[in-house]
Amino acid sequence: MTTDKKFDITVVYNGVEKSLDVEPETEVKAILARAIQLFGITGQPHLLSLFRADGTKVDEGQSAAAAGLHNGSVLYLRQDAVKGGSASC
Repeated sequence: MTTDKKFDITVVYNGVEKSLDVEPETEVKAILARAIQLFGITGQPHLLSLFRADGTKVDEGQSAAAAGLHNGSVLYLRQDAVKGGSASC
C-alpha cells in the first residue's frame, strides 16, 4: 500500500524555514518532535510549540488534518508562554 496522501508543511524557527512531509493522521505532537529534531534544538525543547501565522497555537492533541494543516501550511516553532514542566522535585 502506498502512502500518496503525504503533504508538505513549512516550519519556521528563528527565521529559518525547513520543510516536513506529514500525513493527515500524524499527531501534531509528533510533528512538533520532528521539527525540534530537524532544527537540532537541544535546549529546553519541552517549552516549544507550533503556531500559525495568526499567532494561534496548534493543538498538539489533534491530528494534522483535525488541526487544519494541509499542503503548504506554514507553522512557526517558538516558545509557548504558558507551556512548562512540572514543579515537582
